[in-house]
Amino acid sequence: MSRMNDISFSEPEKQELAEKISGKLSEGNIDKVLVFGSSNITYLTCGVVFPYMDQKIVHPVAFYMCLKTGRRILICTFDLSDIPKQMNWDGEVLIYALTERTPELSLAAALSPHIEGQVAIDEKYTSNVQLKALKDCSPDTSFIGVDETIDQLKLQKTDAEVRLLEIACRMGDRGFVSALNHTEGAALDALSYPVWEYAERFRVHAGEFGGSGVGNMSVLQGKAGRDLFGPCPPRAVFNEGEFIRLEYSMHNHGYWITGSRTVYVGESNEVVQQAYKDNQTLKNAALEMLVIGNIASDVYDAVSAASETHKIRFWQDIELGHGVGTSEREAPIIAPYDQTVLTAGMVISIGVYTYGPDEEMICNRDIYLLTESGPVLLTWYKSFDDLYVMFGTSARHG
Repeated sequence: MSRMNDISFSEPEKQELAEKISGKLSEGNIDKVLVFGSSNITYLTCGVVFPYMDQKIVHPVAFYMCLKTGRRILICTFDLSDIPKQMNWDGEVLIYALTERTPELSLAAALSPHIEGQVAIDEKYTSNVQLKALKDCSPDTSFIGVDETIDQLKLQKTDAEVRLLEIACRMGDRGFVSALNHTEGAALDALSYPVWEYAERFRVHAGEFGGSGVGNMSVLQGKAGRDLFGPCPPRAVFNEGEFIRLEYSMHNHGYWITGSRTVYVGESNEVVQQAYKDNQTLKNAALEMLVIGNIASDVYDAVSAASETHKIRFWQDIELGHGVGTSEREAPIIAPYDQTVLTAGMVISIGVYTYGPDEEMICNRDIYLLTESGPVLLTWYKSFDDLYVMFGTSARHG
């Protein structure tokens, strides 16, 4: 499909998203916005991505916009200043030097001449140190929260945002299938195959297929899979007769998806096959309720009811799904506490964690777009509705 070849926003698509953002902010009488969260910077700039911001291994970056004047300013240190240009940023770039006691003070001092009056900030991402620095350097400026407004903005995606997420899904699926193809035929040979390599093959191939970033990953085998995440022993190899689950996240130009894939090593049996079918039973119960007009908690309640009816246990310490976009986890949250009404244009990651014969958790997570005619699968590259058995040989990369 040609629409899948355009992996970033076109100029008209950027304009469409920018107009949506400006309209929502104007409705809330918000004229000036200052954000520090990487997901909010990507969203409000319509596609500028700075690497490693959330890991705090680079100095603070911020984005300031004023609807009245039309100014849009990215604030960063010199070493990051080429990134906006590489991403075709047509706004201003304000470079701050590390001349104050802290980077936060340096940023605030450089920004001070450009802000005044009431400024809305993303309180979830603005550290106390940064907020104090802003107040010290701009005493005549007041700061209010804008988190709720941005969260509401992100609920429904534009068609272009959906395309970027669908492409991320394709990249992730191809990365995972490539990891399978590297592994199959080697996992059970005489020298065996390191478990960590499974995740590494996903990371490498997701990038080779165009992914612009890979986030958290965890590979869990056998009884280690009783936990959601866990360390991978450096000398661990594949064991025949065990489930193995890969948790991952990745993004395409700042648009994130999350995934979970469980396969079985070696020849399966009736018990193993039934455990996987049970997982699909509860996942299908979720999908039947993932329709416009329902409440997010309705989806969770439907899985709980199916769990009781079919006597299939599921892990209830985590939500069953969540929105995805410029961050790995956005509203709505598919959990008992979320009363968000599901509407067209939402993109949601769904995965139910059930149990295998050794109490290991099984999950097959997919991404869906909500439409008037029902949920549309975006992770369509390969179906994992049936258990994939890792047994045999493969000479392909995927």
